Amino acid sequence: MLEADAIVAPPPRWVTPAFYVLGVGLIPWTVVLAFVLPSRHGTHYYNVAWTGFDVALAGLLIATAVGAARRTAWLQSVAAAAAALLVCDAWFDMLSSTTTDELLVAIALALLVEFPVAAACIFVSRHAEETTERARRYAAAVRRRRAPGQGEK
Repeated sequence: MLEADAIVAPPPRWVTPAFYVLGVGLIPWTVVLAFVLPSRHGTHYYNVAWTGFDVALAGLLIATAVGAARRTAWLQSVAAAAAALLVCDAWFDMLSSTTTDELLVAIALALLVEFPVAAACIFVSRHAEETTERARRYAAAVRRRRAPGQGEK
C-alpha cells in the first residue's frame, strides 16, 4: 500500500498554463514543418537511432515492472511514458517501412504487440493513479480523525 509520504504534491500553478502554451505553440511550427520538410531523407546512424529508441523503451518497460513490484510513486509516470513510446514505435515503424512486406509486418506488430502492450501500460498507469488518489484520501481522513495535539507517528 502506498504511504502518505509517497504521495506527490500537486505541481506548481505555472505548469498548466506553460504546457498549454507549449502545446498550442507547437501547432503552427508543425504546420510549417509539414510544408518545408522533404518527403524523403537519408540519414546516417539509422541503426543507432532505432537501437537507442528500443533501449529507452526497454528501460521504461523494466521501470514499469520495478515500479509495480515496489508500488512506487513514479509507476504512473513510467507506465504512461512506456505507452507513449510504444505508440510512437508503431507509428515510425509503419512510416519508415520501405516495402509492402515491411509495412505489413509493422502493421501486424502494431496491432498484435505494440498497441496491446501500450493499452496495458495505460491500464497500469490509471490503476496507479487511482491507488495514489485513494491513499491521498485515506491519509486526509486519518489526519482529520486525529485528536488535536496528537502528533504524527
